[in-house]
Amino acid sequence: MVSGGESSGYGLLTVRENLWMFSQFYGMNSKVANERIVELLKMVGLEDRIHTKSSDLSTGLRQKMNIVRGFLTDPEVLFLDEPTLGLDVGASRDVRKLIRGWLDADKNRTLLLTTHYMVEAEELCDRVAIINKGKVLACDTPANLKRKLQRDAIFEVETSPVNGLSPSKLEEQPEVRKAALTEIDGGAKLELILAEESALANIINVLTQKNIKVMRLTKREPTLEDVFMDLVGARMEDVEKGGEE
Repeated sequence: MVSGGESSGYGLLTVRENLWMFSQFYGMNSKVANERIVELLKMVGLEDRIHTKSSDLSTGLRQKMNIVRGFLTDPEVLFLDEPTLGLDVGASRDVRKLIRGWLDADKNRTLLLTTHYMVEAEELCDRVAIINKGKVLACDTPANLKRKLQRDAIFEVETSPVNGLSPSKLEEQPEVRKAALTEIDGGAKLELILAEESALANIINVLTQKNIKVMRLTKREPTLEDVFMDLVGARMEDVEKGGEE
């Protein structure tokens, strides 16, 4: 099992020495282990840090080293807990590519993944369970989960500053199932799940009455984030913020 954000390894040892040490804990042949270490470090773009002490690595690079550790023995079953936690966009892509390649190479392999990133779940998982406060709200393939929302109309609306308008006010309008609001530079972005597309007219009227200008309006296909918002009643990032308070 590899957990995102964990601080494994020894700071005085280099990346290669740390990984070799774990390979010996796992009972790997030394020659095979060294070859596997080089191969995996190349796959995550860490080969130029092979002789760097782990204490000198950034949090993101240390997380990459931890991920490599999980793949050393080429396991049949792998548990990953927030594997891209703390990684930037490029590093996250490298890690997902490694995981996806490992899965595609042998269809008998099994990955159990916990993540707060819906894109990550959609890209890597055949089945997704959405859990909130210890309760499984839904469990199905990503396609089937999204299909349940395809009867709805989903819109993103970019506006001028919303002047205190709350999502709950929008949800009072007929046929508005869910509404979420994010403040952005110079304005706001509304995410709307509507039971009927015609409900958009009521939303526009509410915005107009409050002197809120619509800058951009986009209709799009549902995502796993939309499914989460529909089931939980809030976006993932809002749930995380609530848990930190």
